Amino acid sequence: MKPGFAAGTLSIVMGAITLAAPSPLHAQDGAGTAGATVLQLPAGSRAPALSGAYTAISGEADALFYNAAGAANLDAAASLSYQRHVEDIGLLSAAGAYRFGRMVFGISLHMLDFGDIDEIEPDPEFGGQTGRETGNVIGASEMAARVAISMPLVSDRVHAGVAAGLVSADLAGARRNAPFFDAGVQYLLPAVAFGASLRNLGGSLTGGGLADAPLPAELRAGAAVDLGAGRNIGALLVADIVTSLEEGTTSIVGGVEAGLIPRGASSLGAVGRIGYDTAPGETGLGALRFGGGLTFAGLAVDYTYQNYDFFGTIHRFGVRWTRRNGS
Repeated sequence: MKPGFAAGTLSIVMGAITLAAPSPLHAQDGAGTAGATVLQLPAGSRAPALSGAYTAISGEADALFYNAAGAANLDAAASLSYQRHVEDIGLLSAAGAYRFGRMVFGISLHMLDFGDIDEIEPDPEFGGQTGRETGNVIGASEMAARVAISMPLVSDRVHAGVAAGLVSADLAGARRNAPFFDAGVQYLLPAVAFGASLRNLGGSLTGGGLADAPLPAELRAGAAVDLGAGRNIGALLVADIVTSLEEGTTSIVGGVEAGLIPRGASSLGAVGRIGYDTAPGETGLGALRFGGGLTFAGLAVDYTYQNYDFFGTIHRFGVRWTRRNGS
């Protein structure tokens, strides 16, 4: 079985994911040169419904995927989410964080399983210009793991965090790997927060006898405004500017969360969410995503819905548990 033959089939599947995935990072699709699809897809339980506008969000394990500084005001937290894509493709994310003194240590995992793919090889009867199925079934997957450290600075209003990770792609036994790094800061006020992060900084996926693929490095800057600060009924407005350093494109992602906002470790919350992505690949209904969440005693259950006419609907389910510092 030759990796080059399998890659032709896999590229079709990955193209479908790129179009159908409710990703906050579709600004990276511009030139189509970045590799590591798993780093371009949404992670987390709550963030996808807000189009991934999470750079200024703090106090959750899922912040580790977008800005490591967002975990600095946690005591402990964990999250798990799952989403089914087209065909048999699945997307899983998990994250956890725990405080030791003033420092918070976190780990996150993002896995993309392409499922079973029919192997295709060049057909000699047509000079290799078309393909034919060999009858073999191959597997393909990608995984990205991070370890992070974050801590509060300057009167606990300024948070900083860094992360180091490894992304690995396996195609029919041909494996490519690449290390990457993240760094971020946040500035928190009573009703407004600002954040900035550099993500996926590194070289290229190499190995396996396949062509090198640069990582989707990006710069993010965002804000979050709590319109109901101190009250149970309110709304949260979030927005990020996302610049792909590899593709040279910029987009704006944003979202609104409104309803019964959980205030404190034991309070009840019930909210609805809507997000929008202005990236080039996100048009029509596909640019919108909807969702909601229920929270009680620090435990939250989240859901995100997105509709694509050709690929159908996409559903994400997730759970979060959070214990914030001082709550």
